[in-house]
Amino acid sequence: MDWLLAGLLLAALPPVEQCTPARWRDPAPEALELLRGTPVNCLLAEEPAWRAEVIAKAHEAGMLVLGSVRTGDLAAARRALEAGADGIAAEGPRSAAMAAWAREHGRVLVEILPRAELQFDAKVIATYEGLWAGVRVEKDEAKAQPTGGPWIETNTGYLRFARAAAPGAALWMAHRAPAEPQPVSRYVQQIADAASCGAKWVLDFDAEFWRRVRAGEDKGRRDWARLVAAMRFLDEHREVLDWPEAGALAVVMDERSGGLVSGGIVDMITAKHIPLRIALPAQLPGLSGEIRTLLTIDPSGLSAEQREAARAVARRGATLVNGPAGWKLEPPPPGMITYTDAQVKQLDQIWREVNSIIGRRNYGVRVFGAPGMLSTLKEPRDNGRLALLLVNYTDYPVENITLHFPFRVQRARLATPQGVAAPEVYETEEGSGADLARVADLALLTFERADQPKR
Repeated sequence: MDWLLAGLLLAALPPVEQCTPARWRDPAPEALELLRGTPVNCLLAEEPAWRAEVIAKAHEAGMLVLGSVRTGDLAAARRALEAGADGIAAEGPRSAAMAAWAREHGRVLVEILPRAELQFDAKVIATYEGLWAGVRVEKDEAKAQPTGGPWIETNTGYLRFARAAAPGAALWMAHRAPAEPQPVSRYVQQIADAASCGAKWVLDFDAEFWRRVRAGEDKGRRDWARLVAAMRFLDEHREVLDWPEAGALAVVMDERSGGLVSGGIVDMITAKHIPLRIALPAQLPGLSGEIRTLLTIDPSGLSAEQREAARAVARRGATLVNGPAGWKLEPPPPGMITYTDAQVKQLDQIWREVNSIIGRRNYGVRVFGAPGMLSTLKEPRDNGRLALLLVNYTDYPVENITLHFPFRVQRARLATPQGVAAPEVYETEEGSGADLARVADLALLTFERADQPKR
């Protein structure tokens, strides 16, 4: 009977693939009131919160509760279930014993794995290996990247690859907040960094930030309101953010050519505000849409069929760009998700060649006056609607941003957590332009193109 009741309760809660998760350590049931009205509907509860009162309160609010344990710690998993958890979130290297135990007990198991161990056939693809998003600062100065702009720490290159590899899966970035106090802007950046690729960051906070919020201090209330506003904004526009990525530049890559690494070629291109989409080599035969340039990072890794598919794209009018002959970049050392300094210098070899070809072309939008920001262009299937998400990775507002599109734009709408506006759209030599006065944290421009591309 207990198992039957547990099954009925679990059926009434959100399926794990539809969850917006948060780490939860607070043992006080009343602390859950802070999540009321937010998109959070799943707790990764750590042992201090394995209390019947906390879990019951979460269930009353319609939240799924997963006991957060280290992979392979079956004793901790049993304690979490005994406390009332609905399933387990196991963090660490893959454990066959843990997976078998979860199947035996009929409970949800989310494996939060190193990137190198990810399998892209799961309902939830989660990793604890992630960068703390934001502009990298060294010795009180923003570090420059090979592209010349501020070095933005971002997980979007990996997430774009993961989305291409598993288009129907839920993607979770479960990297933890640093121990040192962080401004609220950095938390907004983590959430938006993941959301720009249709993924979820598992909400987590440094101890001082959470203390201010729980104590109800003025700064804590203001910070929490700003964070919640960003979360609600992204949740309200979830459908748009789940649109496929657009852009007339397609990048062909797999795990061997850097799909699981942050700070590689894809992130370098993105830092230049060049819209792109990723295709796995196996997806080349079915690649369609408006493609002006097809970039193959490692052509030696393609099969004969895949090479012919790439040539077919070129015959439709695309420029085919291959990595330099003989160029090969080894994966980072084990346990690292970014390239070493020596490898970054090696990356510069291919970057110079790629940038000489794509640097001045407009693959869907060009963004001017937005240092420290990243942009993502999205488009559903062939209906003329598009969306541009702008995320600010600096800790101050960015003003006077200019957008240029290589086609005519109509009916533009700009949404931010602060409200909605209708920016003026004007004609340019190549198509249309628009000016944005100010972006504090993030902004979403939705619009329609007046002409349809040739397919």
